[in-house]
Amino acid sequence: MKKFLSFLMLLAMFACEDTQKESFTLSGHVEGQDEGLAYLQDRVAGQMVNVDSARIENGQFTITGTVDNPYMYYLNIDGVPGRVSVFMENSDIKIIVNQVDPLQYTVEGSRSHEIYIKSNELAQPFDERLRALQRDIVDAEIAGDDEKVEQLRGRYEQTNELKAAELLEFIKEYPNHPVAVFIASRQLTHGLNHEELSDIFNVFDASLAGSTYYDQMKEQLETLEKVAIGKPAIDFTLPNPDGDEISLSDYQGRFVLISFWASWCPYCRDVSPYLAEAARTFSGDDFEIIGVSLDREKEAWVKAIEDDELAYVHVSDLEGWRSGPAGEYAVRSIPQNVLVGPDGIILARNLEYAKLNELIDMYLQGV
Repeated sequence: MKKFLSFLMLLAMFACEDTQKESFTLSGHVEGQDEGLAYLQDRVAGQMVNVDSARIENGQFTITGTVDNPYMYYLNIDGVPGRVSVFMENSDIKIIVNQVDPLQYTVEGSRSHEIYIKSNELAQPFDERLRALQRDIVDAEIAGDDEKVEQLRGRYEQTNELKAAELLEFIKEYPNHPVAVFIASRQLTHGLNHEELSDIFNVFDASLAGSTYYDQMKEQLETLEKVAIGKPAIDFTLPNPDGDEISLSDYQGRFVLISFWASWCPYCRDVSPYLAEAARTFSGDDFEIIGVSLDREKEAWVKAIEDDELAYVHVSDLEGWRSGPAGEYAVRSIPQNVLVGPDGIILARNLEYAKLNELIDMYLQGV
């Protein structure tokens, strides 16, 4: 009897090993297209990089490989507009893409992708409400209805908080899965301080150490601690559009708002009027704004400055997401801002743009 039980245990062990593949096979079908190339891409510092490719024959293609842990890749197909995302893991994965309507693609065989899609479905109704509220806010601002603007902003913030709460409960269901860390990073960590990010990070099991997204969040947490409120601001030196070297320390003795942005970021351009107004109102001996751009193209950067009438200090190393100050200040999404006091100590992070004048005036008055 004992030998029989041991035999059953061995069978169970081998069965488990069979389900844990060491590689993936991505089998694709492109509806409406017989030939071309399919590229598997990774997003590196904001840029798409080809990591593999396959020829499409009779609408079919196959890409094989391995991943150390579940990881988000992107598929760029000749003749198909845009890209589709697929959460890869070591399994047999099937993807069907329609050449005419690529957004309606389907993925089977990736548990990670299933979880990712569920999070998108959870967030979608909130995102639709947020977009509608944003349009209403803009209309109210144009109409000069300040009372309505405040009411709509309150509803916007409340909706955002509800979305975050729902997503947080969702990721708590997958504390030991890398895809949950990815979802948290993309949906929940924008503008958080060290304590807030720490609360989210602690949701995940330490067994995830070594997986890409867990390690990235841990690194972000460690960096945020170095530039938390009350810590000395990290100095940096970058060229302005004329090529002159500008340092944060050049403005010691003033309040300085470091604004991280880029010309290609629509949300950044949405808050440009608030920054422009703050510059007009306060720039002088006691206050300055330094715009740190995450652009790569100088022409686009300079044009945005001119178009948005951003009359304050601007610098950039034109390295995009590889920007030195962005890394030092744990900036993983934009727009973001950091307020530095005259003594070089960080006073605040991510002041609300709509209330920027009011908040800056409070700091200048010593409140």
